[in-house]
Amino acid sequence: MRFVHRKRLLNCNVMIFTETWLNSGIPDNAIELAGRDTLWADRTADESGKTRGRGLCIYVNKAWCTNSVIVGRHCSANLEFLMTKELIVDFRKERGGTHDPIHINGMAVERVPSFKFLGTHISEDLSWTTNTSRLVKKAHQCLFFLRTLKKNQLSSAILVNFYRCAVESILTNCVTAWYGSCSVAERKALQRVVKTAQRITGTPLSAIEDIQRKRCLRRARGILKDSSHPAHRLFSLLPSGSRLRCLRTRTSRLRNSFFPRPSVYNGHSTFPLVNSS
Repeated sequence: MRFVHRKRLLNCNVMIFTETWLNSGIPDNAIELAGRDTLWADRTADESGKTRGRGLCIYVNKAWCTNSVIVGRHCSANLEFLMTKELIVDFRKERGGTHDPIHINGMAVERVPSFKFLGTHISEDLSWTTNTSRLVKKAHQCLFFLRTLKKNQLSSAILVNFYRCAVESILTNCVTAWYGSCSVAERKALQRVVKTAQRITGTPLSAIEDIQRKRCLRRARGILKDSSHPAHRLFSLLPSGSRLRCLRTRTSRLRNSFFPRPSVYNGHSTFPLVNSS
């Protein structure tokens, strides 16, 4: 391993490597790094109950910690159990009692009202209050750095670039999945962050709703072009060949979801979803 030209790796206090496949037959001097203590542990099939995947290796900077030792080793077959959560989404009018818990290796999985998946908080009632409040809070924290750049008299172009990278990227994370079902209050809270950033940068910024509309149409174009996509059959064109056929929806939950939205946006857009030839 070569870290000579990477200062961040050379100066970091702890380096952790997983899936190391080390064992007692490999001498320590073969994996040692200068100026660092080497701590490693491997797992066996008897302890973990698994035949795939191996252990862990940790390098500790001696300038940061002069006496690092292994206090204990623990290998458990229930690691997935500790990381697994159960979230139930059930909108049936007659639920017929409670749901039986899921068990892994004889242990019941913890049931939670909301869960963070790929950066998005999903609630059991499919409301997006938790997700929106977390995004707004995180975006407000990034506005502090935007104000700091403004105080240092950076140009508007740099401020806008920072906003799009650090703030807008947070507010629009998976926006096609959840924005359509947000309440009016939640949309106003998101837009207030954009307005605050506009005052700081002194430049007009795209509204969250406009970004969501563009991304929905772009995603719909991609699904239309890919016949192997699982949702390809949900998007069909009208005889004109330039507009999408609206999906029939009986609930507002489905009406506000992603799949019906492109047909609505496409009907009000200034350019067709598919270029007719």
